[in-house]
Amino acid sequence: MAASRVEDWKWFLVLAAGVSLLKCLLIPTYHSTDFEVHRNWLAITHSLPISQWYYEDTSEWTLDYPPLFAWFEYLLSQIGRYFDKEMLAVQNLNYGSTATIIFQRLTVIFTDILFMYAARECCRCIPEKKDGKELFKRPAFVLAVLLLWNFGLLIVDRILLFYNQG
Repeated sequence: MAASRVEDWKWFLVLAAGVSLLKCLLIPTYHSTDFEVHRNWLAITHSLPISQWYYEDTSEWTLDYPPLFAWFEYLLSQIGRYFDKEMLAVQNLNYGSTATIIFQRLTVIFTDILFMYAARECCRCIPEKKDGKELFKRPAFVLAVLLLWNFGLLIVDRILLFYNQG
């Protein structure tokens, strides 16, 4: 019974691995200011009291995302201090050490794994048709493709924002 369940979801692993390999291939292709934006947000949320998060303007890249995202950056900064404390200093504008680059890329890998897990759990909630043997006609497969290979998440949210180099 358990072996048949693994076989039923093998296609999900192939989709997840495929999108992960594509992202790995694209790592060196994007360079922009977004790397510094996120480094600065890590520094703001780590170094300043909450009351100053949205008012700090040392950098032109002020924290302008909703509070949930600011708290996410704060949590990442708590881990980031073990990689490179200097990236968490607000005054270190345009700071991009190797450790900082690695840290930001690892945060993407972690959030991608978390997203893939959530997508799989979401797909498991879709009832399968008993006669639906053809993969492309299975609702869970279609949903997985739409979630994992979503162009917006692939390019904008992951690669553009986090895989940039300083």
